[in-house]
Amino acid sequence: MKILMLTDRMDTGGAETHIAVLARGLREMGCHVTVLSAGGRLSAALEAEGIRQLRLPVGTHNPFRWAYLRRELKKHVRRERYDILHAHARIPAFLMRGMKKYGCAEIVTVHAHFKSSPLLRRLCHWGGQTIAVSEDLRAYVCDTYGIPAEAVHVIANGIDCTRFVPQNRVFSTDAVPKTRILFASRLDRDCARGARLLCRIAPALAAQFPDLQIAIAGGGDALEEIHALANAANAASGREAVTLLGAVSDMSALLPRQDVFVGVSRAAMEAAACGCAVVLCGDEGYGGILRASSARAASLSNFCCRDCPAADGERLQSDLVFLLTHPDARATCAAEGREAVLERFDSVRMCRQTLALYHRALPPSGKKAIAVGGYFGCGNVGDDLILRGLLTALRDTDPTLRVTALTGHPRTDARRFGIPCRARKNPFSVARTLLRADVFLCGGGSLLQNATSNRSLAYYLHLLRAARLLGARPILYAAGLGPLRGARARKKAAKTLSRCPYISLRDPASFRLSGRLGLDRARLHTSADPALFLPSPPDTRASFLLREAGLGETDRFFCVVLKGGRSTVDACRMCAAAARMIARRYALTPVFLVFDPTHDAHATRVAASVLGARVLRLREGADATAILSRAQCVLTMRLHAMILATAVGTPALGVCTDPRDEKIPAFARESAQYAIVRSELSVGALVEQTEDLLSHRDAMRPVLQDAAADLRKKAKKDLENILAMLYNNK
Repeated sequence: MKILMLTDRMDTGGAETHIAVLARGLREMGCHVTVLSAGGRLSAALEAEGIRQLRLPVGTHNPFRWAYLRRELKKHVRRERYDILHAHARIPAFLMRGMKKYGCAEIVTVHAHFKSSPLLRRLCHWGGQTIAVSEDLRAYVCDTYGIPAEAVHVIANGIDCTRFVPQNRVFSTDAVPKTRILFASRLDRDCARGARLLCRIAPALAAQFPDLQIAIAGGGDALEEIHALANAANAASGREAVTLLGAVSDMSALLPRQDVFVGVSRAAMEAAACGCAVVLCGDEGYGGILRASSARAASLSNFCCRDCPAADGERLQSDLVFLLTHPDARATCAAEGREAVLERFDSVRMCRQTLALYHRALPPSGKKAIAVGGYFGCGNVGDDLILRGLLTALRDTDPTLRVTALTGHPRTDARRFGIPCRARKNPFSVARTLLRADVFLCGGGSLLQNATSNRSLAYYLHLLRAARLLGARPILYAAGLGPLRGARARKKAAKTLSRCPYISLRDPASFRLSGRLGLDRARLHTSADPALFLPSPPDTRASFLLREAGLGETDRFFCVVLKGGRSTVDACRMCAAAARMIARRYALTPVFLVFDPTHDAHATRVAASVLGARVLRLREGADATAILSRAQCVLTMRLHAMILATAVGTPALGVCTDPRDEKIPAFARESAQYAIVRSELSVGALVEQTEDLLSHRDAMRPVLQDAAADLRKKAKKDLENILAMLYNNK
């Protein structure tokens, strides 16, 4: 794989070091890596190691130079035929816009908050896939620039733990051993708060600890100011307590000599890897002493302390005095920090995750094409999860397949799902998509039913017929069948389905209905919901969502998912009343989730306001998976909340509000979850069933996980049958 990384300069800094580590790691994994920048110290070091460097000032802020730079970049990309273009700064990302037409995938990494304005939002380019180094940066990009959350992936900074090691620690050989504190950062005006605070508290620390030596490493436009503060601190201390080291090119040689590190971001992670006790202190906030219990919360902002209290000298001095006067506690904090870096922030892990994203972003190269149709891209989380799960399974099974989806908002959905999307209601787009496809998969969800509308049934039946006429074999995939009201509807469905070479159904009720329709049993197959194929999001996602909801890591909560509509008003009221009783009896916080904003938002807001609870915002379906994994239980009127809960081993009580719809009771029987039907629905029954869930929660988790694994096997087998038919032309 040929990769071109683009950035402005390769001098010392967190983003620049990230690029260098990534380039080295990808080269070791067999990739051909080229770094394009305006040069710098790290660029020269990488070139000496054999990693190709190109010099071009792509970080210039002069717009009159952009046309020339873009022209030169285009020539280079066309000549070299790269597979991946990976930008690490905004202007290089802007210059590479549109290069995907040369057969390469565009990736952009977000390393920090950028200044934003209407003009900048229009100019910014975020590639086909975006990487954020922390959860808060992912939320920032999604909310500020309107990037679909599905296209933004969190891959944390990686530290080379073979270079930054505590075994290399070298202590002072002076007659009187010194205790050393190091601050390291760019010393620009917006990055030097920690250095300023250290200089101000240095006289008090020097008086209390005569052997203390404080060092400040870094360079920038605030260096002169810091130099003056250091001189003042030394004059007040009566000795040289504070030393300025300037820019340091090799932190791995400096950090092992330190006892305590003060700073943020990547430098703090490197210090923790070297076995230093770390105090997180920066311009964006004060995180305090890094411990095992605070490492996950610190990682939500890339150890930059965003959303933390402002740093001040009193807090910093108190924490430093504690660490300096308690060597055992200092050693414990250092060991915990090292362990956190090894577990979550190793560079090998970062490189593997990045390479996996590269492979997913590459355009498929196969000749076989599949079209997918359903209620995708229309705002329902459950249906979008079906498509994402199906795409995950198809990529894992055959990455060369060309997949196109019929969706509600093609331009946005193409970015969300990473595949070409066409308007599901535009007959010309539908016809063109089906003409180019070998197979048309229609399904995922209860599509063939007329309980909601006859038009919906007619639409999907016409899609299946059109696919057959246009040469794409029609397949009903992982679908729920029915309810079908009226003999005419049943006759039309039977006639259309009888011409489908393969039909997979997801529940026993659909099989029974297919028998009444007279369908050929040889063409019928069992399947499971494709949403089960979705991988679990990083565990930091749940921590970030809980923080947004005002909950801590140790707070206990349960989730409530309601379904809007006139026919569900009474059921929503009963669920809200039951949630209130459960919250009081078990000291649990109710958290409401909205799976269909169009239909469920109003009912959910009303119920949440009555209980004084939070409605948690879901940027994508994976957010629901993350939050459900931490919940004590789930009370849901939506099937896919029940499916996701099963996938993560969380007990769920499904509430069926339509006596003719058996999908929730059917899934509950298949997955060992609980369900309550309309005829048995009452506040007392809901409370009793939920209490039973809570009392058996620990015993249910392994059972649910086994059930989810069995369902995935069934769905995987079904998909393999379809692909075998595709390649064997059966």
